[in-house]
Amino acid sequence: MRKEIKAIIAVVLAVWFFVMGFELGAYKEKKAQNPIDTVNPVTSTTQPTNPQPTLPSTTEPSTVPEPTDPQPTVPGTDDTTTDNSSTAPTAKDPLSLSKEEIVAEVNKYVNQVKKEQNMTASGTSVVNVSVTDCTAQGFVSTINNIITSITDKFGGEENYTFVNGQATDADGKAVTPWDVIPPTRKDFSAVDAGVASAKVEKVGENTMYTIVMVVEDTSMANPVPTYNSTVIGYLDLVSLDLPITLTKADMHYPGSTISVVVNPDGKVVEIINKLPMEGTGATKFLGKEVFASFGGALDEKWTFTY
Repeated sequence: MRKEIKAIIAVVLAVWFFVMGFELGAYKEKKAQNPIDTVNPVTSTTQPTNPQPTLPSTTEPSTVPEPTDPQPTVPGTDDTTTDNSSTAPTAKDPLSLSKEEIVAEVNKYVNQVKKEQNMTASGTSVVNVSVTDCTAQGFVSTINNIITSITDKFGGEENYTFVNGQATDADGKAVTPWDVIPPTRKDFSAVDAGVASAKVEKVGENTMYTIVMVVEDTSMANPVPTYNSTVIGYLDLVSLDLPITLTKADMHYPGSTISVVVNPDGKVVEIINKLPMEGTGATKFLGKEVFASFGGALDEKWTFTY
């Protein structure tokens, strides 16, 4: 087999592993760390305290004032009169929330649905990846045809019916919403510094909260995007067990988007994630560096019913 053909195969393999890494690593960190368990809130019980003895009052008795002539009561001026005209404070209009308040609402609602006990959850995803440049430039079109045949096998639909917080996945394993809703097996945690913009809009009777994440870049030395990893996920190539040795794994995340749709009852009915990305991977083959640059995205939508 000619060296050029082997080089093309190496490129295709590299892209294949990018796609594999996207599917397996984007939502499941493969780093050697313990997952952050969700701690169920525990109602604290106030411990009884030893009662303090009542001390005799040392206050001198006050002098009773001389009676005075009673003053006539003026209607509406009695201090003890209850003002029935006042109303309880109303909730702030979501459309007037600040960026920081929207971020807090998105955190609240995503983590709320990740802790739901009884609901159905349906997720659909589409993976798109295409080579933009590679060592074998004359074969980009051919490689992309191969990639399309690969990515068509990814994505698809998954459905769960949670009863008392438990459901069964396609492999017959017990899972919770916390296990399957991104970011999987961890709490959703967006911070103000990681959000470039935020907005709220009405969708019929529902309210949609949307945040756009800041631009992030990673490398082999620093493969974890600080902000994307806590709200959606990321393409983790470095920690995958590959039969090839990568010499470069640079990723660019131009701005992921998370939208949360909430109904009038305060229940999350949709979560829409968009994770665009660009990357370059390279490996050594026959003493030469073989590289492939690509662009891609994951579009994912979750729908919930109660």
